[in-house]
Amino acid sequence: MDTDRVIAVFAVLSGLSEDEVREQRYLCEMSMDEITERLPEGKSCGGREEYAAAALAYYRYILWRMSDGGGQIKVGDISVSSGRERLEYAERIWKEALSRLGEGMDEDFVFRTVS
Repeated sequence: MDTDRVIAVFAVLSGLSEDEVREQRYLCEMSMDEITERLPEGKSCGGREEYAAAALAYYRYILWRMSDGGGQIKVGDISVSSGRERLEYAERIWKEALSRLGEGMDEDFVFRTVS
């Protein structure tokens, strides 16, 4: 899997600046590892695995941003949250990318426990 391609797709999905994307490189690498572990040995999906890794990284990024309050803007008593729509969009992209990888890949997983 090509790391630069995953990061480039993540950048497009997230709309982050180049510096912000560099800060999220670990999410892309972690997602690449997850996808690689789930693919049968030696299976290549013609670039779809890179898109799936980027989509997973983006989904994780949105979940993380929502958990730290990054999806909400508050000015005085007025609060605006666009996080729910972004989360639904990220989830839809992720699930579509996962289904394109083939049979047995569409099980739900986002984060795994760290041992």
